[in-house]
Amino acid sequence: MIRIAIPIFHQRVSPVLDTCTRLLIIDYDGQAEIDRREVSFDMYALSERFEIVKKLNPDAIICCGISEAFDRMLQTAGIKLICGIAGDVQQVAEAFLGNRLDAPCFRMPGFKSDG
Repeated sequence: MIRIAIPIFHQRVSPVLDTCTRLLIIDYDGQAEIDRREVSFDMYALSERFEIVKKLNPDAIICCGISEAFDRMLQTAGIKLICGIAGDVQQVAEAFLGNRLDAPCFRMPGFKSDG
């Protein structure tokens, strides 16, 4: 099973993970989606968000932007971050499964990857 988390705003990837109000959790068995749910992030401090994410235990978080502090917390916990991603949540999730998140249509304008 693979579990991904995507911060959402309307039906798009939220601009900043730290301040999003909803986190979409999708579980996959191979290419088949087996569960999807939203977690409310409204009114939580960064440390509380971190604890929630740790308990959710995602294999990866796909986001647009993240603060250095939250990035360090998640990296320390061994949670993979895929940053600089923008677009429709469903299309982003499908691109993740198809290993196509590197397509220019999903890159945040001006984002520079580490590679």
